[in-house]
Amino acid sequence: MQSIRNEAKRNAELSTNIDNFRSRYTEQSYDGGTTVTYPAGDIEALDKNFFKLLAGSMLITFKPDWYQRPDYVSDEYYNTNIFWPIILYINRIASIEDFKDIDEIYIPTYDLIIEVMRDRVSSTDITSLEEEDNHSEARYFKIYPLDDREKNIIKSRERLT
Repeated sequence: MQSIRNEAKRNAELSTNIDNFRSRYTEQSYDGGTTVTYPAGDIEALDKNFFKLLAGSMLITFKPDWYQRPDYVSDEYYNTNIFWPIILYINRIASIEDFKDIDEIYIPTYDLIIEVMRDRVSSTDITSLEEEDNHSEARYFKIYPLDDREKNIIKSRERLT
């Protein structure tokens, strides 16, 4: 019997896993002992090919059984549940919870998804944040406006350069 853990492990290893479309970044911890690699927030291959995916999609009627279940759509059209994030992406739906009360959705063809996969970021293309020349505060995803403590940190860094 297949467990959720085994299915998740198997799906994570697939070349079609949505995280394989993302850039990767590494950062070493403050103590210098631990290096962490994490995926970027954007999905470059899908962003670059959005209109190509949209143009090659079928417009289908949303079924009530698909209420908050884009994985059901993926399973029905591709015989695997791994493509549900692409279905949400192409329909500009932010989360599974918003996958409801829709009249029609776009479903990209399987061949087109495979073609876009070839344009994905290589798994060996990892950017080290320590090697970047631009140490802008925006890379830390700070919320603006900055508070006084953050402004003082930025000013002290500017004095050092």
